[in-house]
Amino acid sequence: MRDERKYLTEEELKAFLAVIKSIRDRAIFTVMYWRGLRRPEVGTLQLSSWRQEAGRMYVVRRKGSESGEYPLSPAEQKALKAWLRIRGKAPGSPVSFAQWIRDQRCHVGPTDEHYGELACLPRELRHCHALKHSIGTHLVGRGAELFAIKDWLGHRDIKSTMEYVRFRSKQRDKVANEIYGQDEQAA
Repeated sequence: MRDERKYLTEEELKAFLAVIKSIRDRAIFTVMYWRGLRRPEVGTLQLSSWRQEAGRMYVVRRKGSESGEYPLSPAEQKALKAWLRIRGKAPGSPVSFAQWIRDQRCHVGPTDEHYGELACLPRELRHCHALKHSIGTHLVGRGAELFAIKDWLGHRDIKSTMEYVRFRSKQRDKVANEIYGQDEQAA
C-alpha cells in the first residue's frame, strides 16, 4: 500500500503563500501553518492573544490538544503587522479569523482550495489541515526534537506526533546516500 503524502513540500508551501494577494488571507494562512492550527482554532485567536512587543501569541487548541503561548516566526509577525495596519487595533480577532471562518462555512470569498488550485497543488492537499501536517513534517525535516514538535503542535499524546516522524522520500534519499557512500568506502 502506498504511503499517501498529507503535507506540502516547502516549495509547495512557498508557492501556496505566494499566490495569496489578500493581506488578511496571507496572515491567516501564515499563522495557520506556523502554529499548526486547525480551521476552527483560527477563529478563537483574539487581538489580546498576541503580545506584539514580545513576538508571542496564546493559542487555544481544540480536540483535546494543549493550549499555550508560543513565540511567533518572523513570517507570522510580518504578516500580522501588515494586516494590523489595515485592520486597526480595535479589540477582537487580530486578522478577522472568526469572520473568515464564518465566510468559509458559507463559501464566501477565496478558500484554501482556491489558493491551492492557483498554486497548482495536488487536489488532495488543497485543504487547511495539510498546513498542520506540513509544519509537523517540516520540523522533523529540520531536525527538531520529537518532544519539541509535540509541544509546538499542542499534542497531548506523543503518538499523535509520531505521524510526522515517518521518513519522507527526500530524507530517505539522504540516509541512503550516506549509507551507500559509507559502504563504497568500506568496499
